[in-house]
Amino acid sequence: MTRHEDEAITPDNSAEDWITDLGYIEQPTLSSGRRCGIVWDPWMRDWFTSWSPRNANENAEGPWDHWVDLALMILADPMTKIVRPDAFTAGPEPVGFYDETQRKLTVEELRTRFERDCPARIDDNRSEETC
Repeated sequence: MTRHEDEAITPDNSAEDWITDLGYIEQPTLSSGRRCGIVWDPWMRDWFTSWSPRNANENAEGPWDHWVDLALMILADPMTKIVRPDAFTAGPEPVGFYDETQRKLTVEELRTRFERDCPARIDDNRSEETC
């Protein structure tokens, strides 16, 4: 029997029992866009994994703007205030995307960012080992 998620924790109903009762059911936590989110994995206690709400799997993906939105949600979450009070912030507000973005990165902006890490270009016939 699984306890209801908002059932109060009492001496007969410990937090450990509550987590055990959740079993291996991932708990959606935060999401930005239809494919960029995180879930809590109760069986791993304080661990969260990537999640695609649309695809219902662990392959989170999306444009940079969605990841920024997710980061803002994480920074504003009450759990951040507990584990990293110095990082907790109540603003700016996340946009709450579905599949749109405020602005996409251009190819030149991506090139500027990634050429410093890997000068080899995809189309120059060099192997990835040159990075």
